[in-house]
Amino acid sequence: MQKLPITEKEISSQTNAPVFSPILCANLAYLDIDTDAFIDFFKHSFTEMPFDYYDVKRKQWELLPGDIQTNQFEAFKDYYLNNQADFEQFANEINLDKTVRKDLTDIQPWRRRSVCSFDLTIGKNIRIKRIFPEGFEQGSDETDIRSLPRVFEETKSELVENPLFFGFLRAVAQYAQKITPHVSIAKVNMTAHFMSVRARKGAPGDNSPEGAHEDGADFIVSAMVIDRANIVGGKSQVFEKMPDGELVNIFERELQAGEFLFQADTGEEKHYGNDLWHYVTPFYVKPPAEEAWRNIIGLDLTIVQPKI
Repeated sequence: MQKLPITEKEISSQTNAPVFSPILCANLAYLDIDTDAFIDFFKHSFTEMPFDYYDVKRKQWELLPGDIQTNQFEAFKDYYLNNQADFEQFANEINLDKTVRKDLTDIQPWRRRSVCSFDLTIGKNIRIKRIFPEGFEQGSDETDIRSLPRVFEETKSELVENPLFFGFLRAVAQYAQKITPHVSIAKVNMTAHFMSVRARKGAPGDNSPEGAHEDGADFIVSAMVIDRANIVGGKSQVFEKMPDGELVNIFERELQAGEFLFQADTGEEKHYGNDLWHYVTPFYVKPPAEEAWRNIIGLDLTIVQPKI
């Protein structure tokens, strides 16, 4: 496996194609963070986070017959947005066929998650203030189930309001300023996604069911890996979207505990030249284990002041 750190310069050299938009694959030590302390602090926290039932509902929607999708979108929308909604109640409301009902009831959650958001004011020192996270949406078509806002449980304060996690946020903000010479960053918003994805025999772990995508931030840490347990696969990938729409894989790495992948995310083609997207491949259970888990922290960084 290639030695870290790896930046867009190394990737450009390897691909024999110009890569100017920022990419950094490194480990916590590169940010002057104690890797063992960071991993030990977070690795046991994921089992306490709630399962993401939006995943289950999205999968149920995909398996519904087309005529029901056409005629019952509003009913499903109410079910999707209500965390207290009962599937049986929804199924009874639309008179769902018993066979389809069983297939949809059998879908089990596979991702635990929580989120937290912060404003960072950058000056002589970096001041951090926790704020309430907004809902999350993907897709622009109002009939696309991913366009509906998802609201996740907030990460517990004892996990993220401490010098260790604040040090991580500050280090990422400082790196963003380093690779943004065209603007002096005064304020950024960071949203951290704590995610634990499970794979079972016959059911791979999938952290990116939507495929290669952008998050809508200026920069992202697509994954800061805390733990990998009983895993085969799970490669983090960076794609460049070409003018004709083709997505070309320009970098991939099976990140290990303590490693992260930082990249420019949205609008970077205007400032740097390359339109970068990201993805992580599904992973599988390594025999003889029954389950596998990949625990990560993702980070979205948006420059608030000045607007770029």
